[in-house]
Amino acid sequence: MRRTCSEWLWGKSAKFSYLLIASAVMLFAFLGSREIWTQEHRWTDIVYAMLYHHDYLHPRLNGVDYYDKPLLSYWLIAGLAKLVGGLTTWVMRLPSALAGLLAIGSIYHLGTHLKNRHLGLLSGWMLITTFYFIFWARISSADMLNLAGTLFAVAWYFAKKSQTSFLDYVIFFLILAVTALCKGLVGPVVAGLVIFLDVLMNRSWKQHLKLRIFFALIPAAIVYMLPFLASAHVDGNQYGENGLVLVYRENIVRYFQPFDHKGPLYTYFIFLPVYLLPWTLFFIPALITLKSRWKTMSSNSKWMVWSVALLFLFFTLSGSRRNYYVLPIVPFAILFTADWILAGAETLKRNRWAGRMAMTFFVLFFISFDLGQWIYYSGGGMDVFARTLREQTQTIKPWSEWDVVMLDPESKIRFYLNVSPDVKNYSIDGDQRAQQTTKSLLTAWPFLREANRKKNNIFISRRQYEKQLKNILTNYRVIEALPTYGERIFKDYSNLTIAFVPI
Repeated sequence: MRRTCSEWLWGKSAKFSYLLIASAVMLFAFLGSREIWTQEHRWTDIVYAMLYHHDYLHPRLNGVDYYDKPLLSYWLIAGLAKLVGGLTTWVMRLPSALAGLLAIGSIYHLGTHLKNRHLGLLSGWMLITTFYFIFWARISSADMLNLAGTLFAVAWYFAKKSQTSFLDYVIFFLILAVTALCKGLVGPVVAGLVIFLDVLMNRSWKQHLKLRIFFALIPAAIVYMLPFLASAHVDGNQYGENGLVLVYRENIVRYFQPFDHKGPLYTYFIFLPVYLLPWTLFFIPALITLKSRWKTMSSNSKWMVWSVALLFLFFTLSGSRRNYYVLPIVPFAILFTADWILAGAETLKRNRWAGRMAMTFFVLFFISFDLGQWIYYSGGGMDVFARTLREQTQTIKPWSEWDVVMLDPESKIRFYLNVSPDVKNYSIDGDQRAQQTTKSLLTAWPFLREANRKKNNIFISRRQYEKQLKNILTNYRVIEALPTYGERIFKDYSNLTIAFVPI
């Protein structure tokens, strides 16, 4: 008899190793092919400055003190850079990809402990074919580290909740401490909420509320506090921010009295279904049929429902809302949806459709995230530009003897050119498109009036200013970045980097 996709992926013929191999391919293939983009520039600039100045306790962004996130996400990248011999786009994204793999393993074990290996495998395959899970696992940020740590802590609790040894508690709290050092307190809070829900539903608080649990907190508290104390007391007199103050501001104050990111109350009603794509097609029917299924559902199935509802309420009640804040809810919504697929009279039909969808979207997302990005960024880009500029200028004199002046280029150019993180970027105030005349640029950057007299400067800017800068820098020649294959297709040239080198 011919076996279906679902039988190979989470049925009798399925193996956890298949899921791990597929996840590794999805998360790691061509990981460094895409150029730095969106919020990745923060992690790049901060880690680059740490490595450049050999200061790993005082994060700075564009030369300004910046402690908005704890230190661990930066340390992971810096440590890998030291290990492999340099900071690259692949190294920057590797912690997130590894966290994605940990999340897949964690949801598998969590599903297995909640029900059986079929739920664990199905949940794993659904998560690795969820668009925004792959998206965040392949960019440099703290969000996937936060999700993985949260899910790992919850999986650890369900694996060990019947064994209340002191060591199990110590490891559990250490997982939460490490998670909190990646993004903030949201990870431990999310894990705490869903675990408290299980304790409440099973009335097991007497089993856990013992004196040793408080002693088990001590190692985690020490691990959590050490980076903040070191940052404050080791050469910290000249540093203008306090990490613990920022933890309070970014987590407590932001939740109750938001100072930015004030999304509307309905934000997550829109973005939870978006973040679950393509599995929203199953999530919505699972929600619709919930009332008719409730009486026949097991305690663990009801826990999945209440977990999604409680987390959704927690994030919605916060005054600060952004679309990607919904990411920690995604694994629990996936578990809830997978449980519905495997239950009831329509199980066989749902399995067949889910199996076909998993295979289809695995192929589509591999082409999009892996092969597609490699093709898009081939043929040109920042790497090629930086290498060309250094080669051509070093025929005049060594690269280290040039003074690089940044005239509002994309922030990532500092990383690609390997220039000092202290080099100032002269940006444009207001609308860049309004700076269309030579006069307006001279008003924004008056020092350019004397530029032709100097022979030691290399001016870095972007193509939209090229015509005006040519009128000012008359004793300079232009080196332009080659557009990538994707930029040629979409004819997107305005932000291409250009350099003015003395003749």
